This record gives sequence, structure tokens and C-alpha cells, in this order.
Amino acid sequence: MKIMCVIFLVVSSSLAAFNIDLWQNLRFSEKTSEGNVYIRTEIDQTNINTNKLVYASGGSLTEMDFSGLRPGTYQALAPAGTGRTYYGLRRQAGSAPNEVVPLRYTGTALPAPGLLTKVSDDPANDQATNYLDVIADYVTVSDTRLIVGLRTRGGGFPTGSFFGPWNSYMVGIADPTLEDPYAPGAVAWAFHYVNVPIVMSTGLYKITGTGISDVNRIAAISYSIDTATNTLVMSCDMSTLLADPDFTAWYNPENPKFALLSLINRISGTTVTQMDSSPGGFVSPIPFYLDPSPNPVGQIAGLSLNVEPSDMYFSAQYIKASDRFNWDLNYRTADGRIYSMYTDDPEHAEQRNYRSANLISEFPEVDDEEGRIWVERVPGLYQQSNPITYSFVRGVNEPENLRMELSSDQLLLSWDPVVQTPAGANIEVDYYTVEYAADPAGAFSALQQTESTSLSIPLASLGNMRFFRITGHKIIP
Repeated sequence: MKIMCVIFLVVSSSLAAFNIDLWQNLRFSEKTSEGNVYIRTEIDQTNINTNKLVYASGGSLTEMDFSGLRPGTYQALAPAGTGRTYYGLRRQAGSAPNEVVPLRYTGTALPAPGLLTKVSDDPANDQATNYLDVIADYVTVSDTRLIVGLRTRGGGFPTGSFFGPWNSYMVGIADPTLEDPYAPGAVAWAFHYVNVPIVMSTGLYKITGTGISDVNRIAAISYSIDTATNTLVMSCDMSTLLADPDFTAWYNPENPKFALLSLINRISGTTVTQMDSSPGGFVSPIPFYLDPSPNPVGQIAGLSLNVEPSDMYFSAQYIKASDRFNWDLNYRTADGRIYSMYTDDPEHAEQRNYRSANLISEFPEVDDEEGRIWVERVPGLYQQSNPITYSFVRGVNEPENLRMELSSDQLLLSWDPVVQTPAGANIEVDYYTVEYAADPAGAFSALQQTESTSLSIPLASLGNMRFFRITGHKIIP
């Protein structure tokens, strides 16, 4: 019998399972034959109204619902590309603001509106004038730029005549913990599309109060207007914001988050009147992505058959990247028997310890049987480990036809090999123990172990050896 170290493939992954604010332990399955991956996450399920996964589909974004897998755990099936694939997230619960992880933008030019992740919707027709009526706002990020979008009901984005009044279209960002934007000392920043001659022009603004003098332009922005969707897209370099100590006082690049809100104002002289605003939301501009894995992810270690007085079970460790999960793991014998294995370890754990049920009453007696671990990486797609061999018997028959022969100065003991268990299973024992005693009613002492079916004993060493007993032994784990 042999027991082998069992390993299959190597761990290869893009990132560990990670948390983005409300989305805990984000993780992936392997890619299916259709080129999709399953994405799982733990989310507080209280009062969820919106729970979306966002992914690119051609020149636009697609939103799909996460489905409940079990209490607190949600799952979605989405396409995965051949290279790095980015995803976005959007959730809203109860009366709380939207929470958004924007899908990353990898281009260099200003993106089309369809490539921005929605932050919030606003009811249509709550303003009589179409271009003063906010419909939705959007956001995305690239490696260097923050990009926002503002959509209105129609009519373009007229800024007004030379003498006014003037229209002001803003997408503002601020500290997400800021409770009152009008409180003394409150600071916000805004992408501002406006044209008040001599006084105010389109750009990135820092807002420190409620008057026109408290709204100060700090940088130019890029912008475009998509007439087909009536969407204003604006972009600034993140370095501008990160150079502002008031911004970095609360913004943490290691765990970034900001509040976003859209506003349309009417400016007349020094009077500013709010016309409409969006519900807005909280944005976590963290790249959420999957890198391709050239090989199936995972490693099996420590596969063994364990036999205890009242418990017999297979056990193994499944070692993998924590951003991956498997569907199922079981033990399969060469003749096709399947034994499910279970774990209490969380899916995102890098090592999950599996064991089978107690098989002591149902597992057949076997001798050098071969078996493997099978890991289901996506539904219907299994990866198998290298095999192990093992034996399991509940007992062995006694050796029969014990013979003793004198030959020269030796006593030769021999016996028939043990080839069956009491239950009739065919086996090959591993060794025999020869024992002796002076009185058959007394205690026997061990003389020698042998793998042979015979043993020669020098006559000169017999001493008080008068009676002999042979027992067969089978090694099991």
C-alpha cells in the first residue's frame, strides 16, 4: 500500500477576496465554457431595493441583479473577457442613498455617456422646463481622471444670454460624512458647466459657502454634450483634487469614497436659485476586476483516509486564492463511488478543510483501492487531483495450516497466506507476527514480524518455546 502527496495545479490569481464598503468578500468562480464567471459577495440584506452588478457590453454598460444565494450571500453570472475584466456595483437600501462602485474606464478620450456608471435617477417632469429637469447622474474613473455625467429631460444645456439669467449645471462631490453642506466650514467641489460673462466660466470649482463669491474656479475641465441622450459629460484630473489639503483631509486614496450630487441652478445677478437636484449617492472609486487565470485555480493537500474507533472519513485541504470559490468537492473511487465532502470554512478562506461524513458503517472493505478528489470549479466542470491508494478492512482471517518441520539445526514454521477478511473481501496482508509460549494457556510473547509465510528458528535458541501462534496484519490509515 502507498499513500501519495496529492497536489493539482497551482494557485494563480489577480487579487485576494476583498471588501468594498458594503460588498464583503467579493470573489469569483473559474470561467465557464461560455466565457462567463460567477461573482459572489456578502451583503447586509436589510431593506435592499437595488442590488446591481455592472459590466461592459459593447459600447455601453449592462446592469443585472444579484440573486440571493443564501441569507446574506448574493451571486451574479457575468461575461469575462480574455484580459482584465472590470465590473461595477450599485446598491440602494431603504431610504439610504445609492452606493456605487463605478466600472473602471480604460480609455484616454472623454467616454461616451453609455460607459458611465449610474449613480442615481431623478423623477422626470418635476420641472416645467426640460433642460432644468435632472433625470440621472453618472460617474466613472480612470487611472488619472474623475469623470461625471449629468442627464436632463431634453433641450441641451443652454447657459443663458449675455445679460442673463444664466443656467448652472453642477455635479458636486464632498466628504461622505458631511451631514450639512451649509454648515460653517463645509467644503465641496463641483464640475460646473456655466457661462456668466466676466464672472464665471466652465471648470472645476471649490465651494466654501452659499454665495457666488464662495464658488471659486480652481481648474479647467474637459466636457462634451451628447445630444442623443441629452447628457453632459465632464472630467477633471484627480491630481488637482489631491493637491488640495481640504480634499485630502478626508479623502483616503487607500480606501476612497465621496458623496456625489447633481444640481441645476438659475443665476440672476447675485441671486442663486436651485431648480432641481438628484438624489445622488456615495461613490467608492475602487477598481473591481478579474484577471484571467491561465490554469484552474487550486491545490489539494493532505488527502487521507482516517480511521478512528467510531469514525472513518476522508479529509483534505483545498488551498486556493481567496478571490475564488468552488462549487463542490467530493471523493471518488476508481470504480465510481462518490463520497461528498463538507467544510465549515468560509468560501473566501485561502484554505478550506474538508471531510466526508462518517463512513464506518457503509464503506466496503478494500485493498489498495485508488481514489481522487474532484473539485467542481463551475457547475458541471470538475478538476481531479492525483490519486491516493489505501486499504480498509474490519478484520483479517487467521492464517491456516500452520506447519512445523525440522531441518538440520532449524525449526521451519510455515502457513498458508491470508487472502480474505471474515466478510469475504479479497486482501493481501502486509505482515505476520509470530508469537510463542511455554504453555498454551499462558501468555504469548512476540518473536518476530515477517512479510513471508514462513520463519526459520535455530534449534539452539528455542529455549522454552514450545507453542507458536501466527497472526496476520493489514495496515490501514
